[in-house]
Amino acid sequence: MKVAVIGGGAAGMMFSTQYKKANPDDEVFVFEKSQYVAWAGCPTPYYIADELSFNDVVLGTPEDFIKRGVNVKILHKVTNIDFKNKTLTVEGNEINRAFEYDRLIIAVGAKSFVPNIKGYSENLGNVFTLSHAEHAVKIKEYINENKDKIKKAVVVGAGFIGLETAEAFNRKNMEVTIVEKSDKIFPTVSENLKSEIYESIEKHGIALKLNSGVNEIVSENNIAKSVQLDNGENIDFDIALFSIGITPNIDFISSELKTENGKIVVNDKFETNLPDVYAVGDCIFNKFYHTDRNLYAPFGDVANKHGMLLAKYLSGQNISWKGLLRSFATSFYDIKLAQTGLSLEEAQSLGYNAEKIEMRAMYKNSGFKDSFPIKTEIIYDKDKKVLLGGAMVGKEAVAQFIDQIAIVITLETPIEKFIEIDFAYSPTNASVWNPLLVTYRKVIK
Repeated sequence: MKVAVIGGGAAGMMFSTQYKKANPDDEVFVFEKSQYVAWAGCPTPYYIADELSFNDVVLGTPEDFIKRGVNVKILHKVTNIDFKNKTLTVEGNEINRAFEYDRLIIAVGAKSFVPNIKGYSENLGNVFTLSHAEHAVKIKEYINENKDKIKKAVVVGAGFIGLETAEAFNRKNMEVTIVEKSDKIFPTVSENLKSEIYESIEKHGIALKLNSGVNEIVSENNIAKSVQLDNGENIDFDIALFSIGITPNIDFISSELKTENGKIVVNDKFETNLPDVYAVGDCIFNKFYHTDRNLYAPFGDVANKHGMLLAKYLSGQNISWKGLLRSFATSFYDIKLAQTGLSLEEAQSLGYNAEKIEMRAMYKNSGFKDSFPIKTEIIYDKDKKVLLGGAMVGKEAVAQFIDQIAIVITLETPIEKFIEIDFAYSPTNASVWNPLLVTYRKVIK
């Protein structure tokens, strides 16, 4: 059996190593168009800020995986797939021909999306996107080579990567402006919870311009000088990041492969509509847990799960990918934000008799000087008495509490059972009243 994997990111490398371990007699080939494999996108802003090392972004070398029996081919680009004859057109120094396969795994990840903006060009030396380890290296090199010249930065897009990179630029003593076309950041999180993030952005001297789109980039000799907003305002900069969104990197794949809104459609076994063709990672649609709603979730932990589960399935195990709750966590300086499941508005729009519980959770005794309350909103179904979602903002333990909520949603644990969970307690490590216990007290009368 010859298995070809297109893409050496998290999903591709996790699949390849796990499949090869379970099927040592099969040949596994990984074609990666860049020089890096096993890279992670989420840590890249912190690498740019010098808070993480390069080894925290690229987690292994091609040689590491070759030693495990995986035929890794970096700087090899797949330009076409002949699904009928099961061949790939590969361009590289080792393989530059049609490559035959028995099974194909598409793990091509995603690329940054930049709309049609006047004056935008990939050739502009100081305008960047950030959806790959290569981009992070280029940004950091540019900053280091021009550190005495870079005073002002513009970040277009206030999503995860946008805000985290704005912080990275700010830590490097740049005057930062964030431009966001929407009227809010993190639209599924209530405005009440986001107030601390807005305050932190202002506290650190960063300008946040909401309801602001970019019409044009003004440049000279391939160096951009400013962006013009749709209200006519001009913002000067020395470096810019466009982090508006990402889209699957599937432009080279023919329309034989079923897609929807630019994402590959798979079933719960990661099977596409074509025989012996599977897809994992940032290029596919997931399902929102327990629904038929498509959900795009380009996160590193999700990609790793995809790769591991597909390897198990193709090794004979009966697995089924149930989908996601859209759990996420992020931070801006010392303010941390996490969410899982449905917001109140989403739950009500889907027909749930939903209600919101608001509380202030504690991750240690409130008497400690460094103890700060966590603003919490928990969404529950009043009829079935089960949780539907939750969001938190604080300085510590936010993601850990959200993980607990994700567990009880996934297991459909009734709220009345929360009192039976034996939570750990210590004045320095945990509050007497875990947020799930507070929920129990508020719901079960």
